Amino acid sequence: MRTLDVQICPCRILYIPKMADFNKHPDNCSPLTEAVERGEVELVARSRGLYPGIRLRNDELPGLCTVGYWDAVGRQSWGLPMHRNEGIEICYVLSGETKFGTDSEAHTLRAGDITITRPWQRHRLGDPCIRPCKLFWIILDVTTTSERPAWEFPNWIGPDAKSRRELLRVFRKNQCCHISDRDHELQHFMQQSCDQLTDSSPLALAKLASLINALLLAVADRLQAGIAESKNDPQGFDQTIRQFFHGLEASCEKSAEEWNVGEMAHACRVGKSYLTASCRQIFNATPAEQLNRIRLNHARDLLLNQPETSITDIAFTVGFNTSQYFANRFKKQFGCTPVHYRQR
Repeated sequence: MRTLDVQICPCRILYIPKMADFNKHPDNCSPLTEAVERGEVELVARSRGLYPGIRLRNDELPGLCTVGYWDAVGRQSWGLPMHRNEGIEICYVLSGETKFGTDSEAHTLRAGDITITRPWQRHRLGDPCIRPCKLFWIILDVTTTSERPAWEFPNWIGPDAKSRRELLRVFRKNQCCHISDRDHELQHFMQQSCDQLTDSSPLALAKLASLINALLLAVADRLQAGIAESKNDPQGFDQTIRQFFHGLEASCEKSAEEWNVGEMAHACRVGKSYLTASCRQIFNATPAEQLNRIRLNHARDLLLNQPETSITDIAFTVGFNTSQYFANRFKKQFGCTPVHYRQR
């Protein structure tokens, strides 16, 4: 097992997560971390948690997961496959190009292109490998407590609560993952942020916070210009719920986790009653029923693709606790037992 690697930096300890940490958190930057260790790419970042970079203390810009850039020169042997991050992520290509994709779209990013992904939205960079490029990123956590499971920016974003609510409304409502800064008007914000990452002066974090605020406002202005108002979902809650269940459809392992209604509601940043009502409207099913549908679809695929795997093992693999309950639900959904379905 790999040990913890620590490099001493002028401002703080640079943390390179060890493999044991990644086993606890499947969505991480391990390919990037390993590429940095091989000397394949330069990375400069300020981060907390599992993200690589100069460590942010608990009292420094709370809610900021990571901000930084990589500079990949020459042929690269790594990429960031489909993964999720806990916050709003904004990326900006400063130079070069690379591939980007979500479950529903794919783009070739070039200088001036911006990507915006919502909390826990699946996305990838590279196809499968990153192309030579310099890319800036920021991930800002908008998670709150279980008592108030709604998006919320930290207090250092915006001058007041009203401004933060409006900024959140724009990002929550946004359904666009890719926009272009055709005139490169935002590039100076990005480059200034990159330059600020290594500043160790007493006002370094204040300057970085100011730049992040300017960046968020500039991106929000562009998003707001392209957002069509929706009377049915003005806050974007239903879109978040759709993306959550689409993520479960894309990952058998994720859908097999021990979800209950409360945990699903918290993942979608809504209350349990809202989740239930929304699922009935979107899927014509309760959250538990929709989860079972997804698990059964995964089971159907495994029955055909893994003929040597027992039906009991498949039931457990997709998240059912008993093979009998699995067989009953399978027959109700597909009109025959798992045994008969496999024999078709």
